[in-house]
Amino acid sequence: MKITLAGLLFIFTTQLSAQHSLVFPEPSNVEQTTDKFVFNGRLTVDRTKIPEDLFPYLQQLFGRQSIHLEPAASKDASIHLQQIQTFVYSEGYQLEVTNSGIDIKYSSYQSLCNAFQTLNQLIQNPKELAGIHISDQPAYAYRGVHLDCSRHYFTILELRKFIDQMAKLKFNRFHWHLTDDQGWRIEIKKYPKLTSVGAWRDSTLIGHFSKQPAEWDRSKYGGYYTQEEAKDLVAYARIRGIEIIPEIEMPGHASAAIAAYPELSCTEKQIPVVGTWGVFDDVFCSQEKTRSFLKDVLDEIIEIFPSKVIHIGGDECPKVNWEKCPKCQSIMEQNNLKTSHELQSFFIRDIEKHVNAKGRTIIGWDEILEGGLAPNAQVMSWQGMEGGIAAAKLKHQVVMTPTSYCYFDYYQSGHPSEPLAIGGYLPLEKVYQFDPVKGLEDEYKRYILGAQANLWTEYLPNIQAVEYNAFPRLVAMAEILWNKGKVPYADFVEALSGNYLQQLRNDGVRFSTSFLDPKLEIRPNQTGVNYGLIKPVEDVVFSVNNEIVTGISIERTDQVREQRYLIHSNIGDQELRVCDYTFISHLALGKPVSFATKPHEKYDHNGSLGLTDGVVGKKPWKGNEWLGFNNDTVQFTLDLEALTSFGKLQIETLNDPGSWIYRPERFVIQLSKDGKKFKTAKKSNLNGDLILLTKKMKARYIKVTIFNKELIPQGQTGAGFTPWTFINEIILTK
Repeated sequence: MKITLAGLLFIFTTQLSAQHSLVFPEPSNVEQTTDKFVFNGRLTVDRTKIPEDLFPYLQQLFGRQSIHLEPAASKDASIHLQQIQTFVYSEGYQLEVTNSGIDIKYSSYQSLCNAFQTLNQLIQNPKELAGIHISDQPAYAYRGVHLDCSRHYFTILELRKFIDQMAKLKFNRFHWHLTDDQGWRIEIKKYPKLTSVGAWRDSTLIGHFSKQPAEWDRSKYGGYYTQEEAKDLVAYARIRGIEIIPEIEMPGHASAAIAAYPELSCTEKQIPVVGTWGVFDDVFCSQEKTRSFLKDVLDEIIEIFPSKVIHIGGDECPKVNWEKCPKCQSIMEQNNLKTSHELQSFFIRDIEKHVNAKGRTIIGWDEILEGGLAPNAQVMSWQGMEGGIAAAKLKHQVVMTPTSYCYFDYYQSGHPSEPLAIGGYLPLEKVYQFDPVKGLEDEYKRYILGAQANLWTEYLPNIQAVEYNAFPRLVAMAEILWNKGKVPYADFVEALSGNYLQQLRNDGVRFSTSFLDPKLEIRPNQTGVNYGLIKPVEDVVFSVNNEIVTGISIERTDQVREQRYLIHSNIGDQELRVCDYTFISHLALGKPVSFATKPHEKYDHNGSLGLTDGVVGKKPWKGNEWLGFNNDTVQFTLDLEALTSFGKLQIETLNDPGSWIYRPERFVIQLSKDGKKFKTAKKSNLNGDLILLTKKMKARYIKVTIFNKELIPQGQTGAGFTPWTFINEIILTK
């Protein structure tokens, strides 16, 4: 995506909202004073009070701002440090800038790191600091970021750069996803084939998973981290106040390991390392031999990673092979297990005992709740908030990471220029609305440790793509986890645009500016619809063909007509973005639809006008342009508000099984003049993607009923769950 940003950030800096400080995330308590500390590019500190390995990092951190941080005797230092034990939270700190210097009170290594990160952001010029008093502490103990290095591999240098950005935002957990179907990325000395075979795939899918026919890059792809490299990264992160949590997937997502050691599976057949995305039937067999292998692996992992918890995956494990495997059935019989879910629980419990014996705790995705939760396990809730709430009520510790707020591989804009993503829609504003304890009674909130942003990398092939998807959404997540987003969103965006984007530019980090696009507010009228252009920040001006506009009008037509607008967003003479919008005009444009089956709240774009708003969803889907239903039967009625003649009705459906979205199986279209008596116009199976009626008809009301599969078939992603039904614009023409 080409974005013109030259000069933007300098302009924004002078207009920074007073409602957000210069520090991200916003501190708990900030008081400006009239003092001013002049230091002329040189700060001094008593080095004996700073851990030995932290000082070189701080020198490097301040050096990026041309500030020299030097050791000095305590009485002569410009930064005065005092360690105290009175903070309620171990990561809390106090920082005060007065005429005579900088005073920092802290209680732990992490709180000292946090104080210096704040000080670094406060420095806007290398000569002086404005007087300020900050008293600060986090809202949540666990503030995490996940990165999948299995689908795509990133170098240690790239990971270091990413961790630096995490540290600046006071995240304290890096969840390192090291194994999956597409590659095993960590050296295990007892099992060398895990990296000599399992770390490499012979081909990789090109384009979206739903694209047919599939295309392939036939180049060999892969890589792995040696144990020494992993230990070095652990130390690098620790210095910055971040704990690395490794993830070794089990019992599902095991294709890469099975490619190296086929005897670990139920079939014991040789398979390749997978080059496409999704869920696969070849999983770890529940036999003792496989569990012993995984315990050996975890023994080496525990030696590399000193983290308190070890992530063991536990998600998306098809049970098809288990249910016909004599070895698995024997385990079930011996242990009086009635279902394959209980067998998975047995598997996880056995692993947990081994990890607990090593002094560590396991954490897993919320599927580990199925069949019974292991006694001491922590739960990472991704399928929604429900799994986390259930675990909290069982008094287990929980990290919230629901797809609807925390999956940063989702689209953040629906524009055609947006880079390919897995699907879904998660704009910056929605991230900022996240509440990790929503829906939970007060007595259980203490079991919610915090939350985590997840970056899955099927469609993020390089670190630049990771950065683009991460920023600035990670800034919003940092605000939520540090201060619960106490600053109003408009003020946060103003400050983000004015200050933090400049820091990202200075650090060479790629980021998205999609949050600066106009927000379209639909308003139906007698002749069609009008889209009001809502400003993301007050000083933005929108123009079309060099004329300032506050809205766009789309007129209803009896034949399909495309209307395209290039909307320029400017502040002064500086162009932020050019947004390309295409609208479709037709007979039903702006007419209301009543839903007997409500769209899911995640995919309810424009409400009752979501199917008649003139916005046609693209493929691959970008979430916000399609209406989504998590029901096997969907019914809605279009009201044309007057008796209307038409000759063609079409509604496009979506088929993307990898995202749990299935093309409906059949449909019924009924027509009525009065809304009471309906006559069937067409009843048919659906063979392609289009629900289609071509016949000269006259009606006021059009009722459409769509039938999908009751459950996703076994062996498919999301097996056993209700499939999603996604539909597009109701296009009606003469």
